[in-house]
Amino acid sequence: MRAMGVVAAGSRRHRRRQIIGWALFAAVAVLIPFLIADTYSPTILGNRYTVGLGNLSQSIALMVAILGLNIATGYSGQLSLGHSFFVGSGAYLTAVLVNEFHWSYLATLGVVVPGLFGFGVLFGLPALRIQGLYLGLLTFAVAAVFPSLIRLDEVADRTGGSNGLLIDSDLTPPTWAPLDATAGWLHAIPGVGSRVPDGLTGRQEEAVYKYFLLVMVAMVCFWLVRNIVAGRVGRALVAIRDNELGAAANGVNLAAYKTLSFGISAAVGGVAGTMLTMHSGFVGPDEFGFSMAILLIVGLIVGGAGTLHGAVAGGLAIQFVPHWSSQTQTLPGTDVALEGPYGTAILGGLWSAISSALPGGAAHWFRRIKARLMPVAPQPPGS
Repeated sequence: MRAMGVVAAGSRRHRRRQIIGWALFAAVAVLIPFLIADTYSPTILGNRYTVGLGNLSQSIALMVAILGLNIATGYSGQLSLGHSFFVGSGAYLTAVLVNEFHWSYLATLGVVVPGLFGFGVLFGLPALRIQGLYLGLLTFAVAAVFPSLIRLDEVADRTGGSNGLLIDSDLTPPTWAPLDATAGWLHAIPGVGSRVPDGLTGRQEEAVYKYFLLVMVAMVCFWLVRNIVAGRVGRALVAIRDNELGAAANGVNLAAYKTLSFGISAAVGGVAGTMLTMHSGFVGPDEFGFSMAILLIVGLIVGGAGTLHGAVAGGLAIQFVPHWSSQTQTLPGTDVALEGPYGTAILGGLWSAISSALPGGAAHWFRRIKARLMPVAPQPPGS
């Protein structure tokens, strides 16, 4: 593929490219939910795989969860294996506020964000004395304990115990939302219009509305985190990650920034828990145990630690790779049936292949491809 000409960073041509890129992204983000409002089931190499709007919406919440983990681990270098604890805490806090106090889902963020931030700061205090594998073991233990805490008799009346908690409030689209009209307009577009239903059912409207709501919350989170990592706090966290002694010698307050990284990480994780509750309308203790903790770490590695784009790739990966692995019924390209628990074996093989093929994560691979096809020359100092 032929590369475009080199453009100077900040030039008019560079800004035009950025605008076109964001416009294409927005068009795809608007079109996709209508394309898969009815579950899309392509057959690939003899196996039938499903792509549903529910899967995509859940992956958006997982992107935000990985984004939060990225702050403590990817940018600050603190090994946090218990991020599912913060996600689960945000999910249950939202569920209780919606069920018992009849708050709206978005209103619960006013409690989830500061509450989880404060808890994350307290949780980060051990990071001042221990680090590396010992800190990872401590955080992983917290993730393993979370389901047991939810099942305690003292809180089971509020959390639902082992049975989980079903949310009474539904997310129904407002009457002014032009979802049905948009579907009809997209249906008239040649080519892609045949995949878009000519009008949405009530259930489809609710799913599309949830998707757009989750996208807006995710965009706010990514924008805020981008501003944080691009500023003084982000530079201090990266300095601590790369050389802790050097950072301290240059005046970086290690105690303040380490605890701050855990606080921000926990707050963003709590928002992800709220988003998962908005999506499913149900919370259960086993959803936020060490299995989710490991999956979030896998998503961080596969997507690319220390990058914002990596959270997007990681969220898609940990949602769809396990889902499609379980749907593989025959050896791809053959008629050999796969009987037994092959889904886990396929999943492990895919994770290994992805990690080997994309060292540094998908975000770093994307950056290399982008730099080759659309090179940008840095702006000279003082210009």
